[in-house]
Amino acid sequence: MNLIETGTKHLERGEFELAIECFSQYLNKDKSNPTVLCLRGIAQRKNQNFDASLDDLKKALSIVPSNASVYSELAVTQFHKKDLISALENMNMAQKLEPENPYRYSSRAYIKDACGDTQGAIEDYKKCIELDPDDAIAYNNLGMLEDKLGRKQKAENHFKKADQLSKDEKSPFFGMFNMDKEEILNKNEAQSEIENVIKNKQAKEYKENDTQKPKQTIGEVMMSVFKSKQEFKAFIEFIKNGFKS
Repeated sequence: MNLIETGTKHLERGEFELAIECFSQYLNKDKSNPTVLCLRGIAQRKNQNFDASLDDLKKALSIVPSNASVYSELAVTQFHKKDLISALENMNMAQKLEPENPYRYSSRAYIKDACGDTQGAIEDYKKCIELDPDDAIAYNNLGMLEDKLGRKQKAENHFKKADQLSKDEKSPFFGMFNMDKEEILNKNEAQSEIENVIKNKQAKEYKENDTQKPKQTIGEVMMSVFKSKQEFKAFIEFIKNGFKS
């Protein structure tokens, strides 16, 4: 395997430092490869090197300024750095470039909610579902937001739909959730993100009115990290094929 393939394998396995090493070796010979810059930016982010991730992704964006995936990845890193305004601006750009991609709406919904725009997040999840009616995670996250606004019946309807999709053998989510709507943790690559969310996000979101709000289940934490199946699909396709300018 060449350096890109080897680095990609390390990235898929969660071996982020090894992935960064491979991508860096490649970039020593080809400093302007936007795919490898973006891959290293993703690996840097997953290794908690957020400034280095920003540098790589901004360089990639300067080379392919009309690529939605780069805007999206840049936004995710900015979100981790708590730069929510910039993150939302870049997610808006990703959505404008790919208005028919459901993932652009589910990603932006997550950031909108973090910015306090819960209603805007709900509208984005609805658009995601309009474009992909089989997205169980979008239904589940939509239910969580409706519940947050006190709309219990709407929330329950969305949770039921997510549960139905997870029990449909034709659904990509078949078998992924238990009766408590918790996702079965069978994805090794998710572990570092789960730990990060539990440590840095769960306490913040449920600190106020702790006696009135239930603690997030691991399944809900997973829903926060993996917004929709498009995220899995987009990442895998990106890993396999890179992207076009």
